[in-house]
Amino acid sequence: MIKTLLRITFYSLPFIAFAANFTEPRAAMVAPASAPNRESPATAVRVTIYRSRGAKPASTPAAAMDTARLSTPKLTIGRTSTQEVKAYVRNEAIERGVDPKLALWIVKHESSFNPRARGDGDASRGLWQISKIYHPEVSDVAAYSVVSSTRWSLERIRQGKANEWATYRYCRTLYGDCPY
Repeated sequence: MIKTLLRITFYSLPFIAFAANFTEPRAAMVAPASAPNRESPATAVRVTIYRSRGAKPASTPAAAMDTARLSTPKLTIGRTSTQEVKAYVRNEAIERGVDPKLALWIVKHESSFNPRARGDGDASRGLWQISKIYHPEVSDVAAYSVVSSTRWSLERIRQGKANEWATYRYCRTLYGDCPY
């Protein structure tokens, strides 16, 4: 009887912790930023930022696409090809001063360039797999939009928050093609 009670308690702890996570105010759930001297080398974030000279990047044959087409609602709902998505992410990364190899690598490993991708039991969504739990400020429409999610994500990377993506955080331990 005691074994059964302990077993039920043990296996229900994750569910209790999950339910308790949503009862606290959002501000209370955010962990304070750690001081730079306490960070270990494994958690340090290194992001290459390029300066934009205001000019549009030169288009490559794969990047020869109409970026205005991507901003139309019909194409952001899932009708974009992989090549169009790659070209758009590459051009936006260059324009916004983020290493395009890093941006493309994250998108490749998060969603395989699929703007309609879902992960983590539908908690993460879109091209960049933006979490509903950690980023409730991003609507489903914005997360599934190639244009909106790319702009939001590249801004996060520019701010030094690339480690929000698990693929970036565990890059060296999980992937052989880590870009840094």
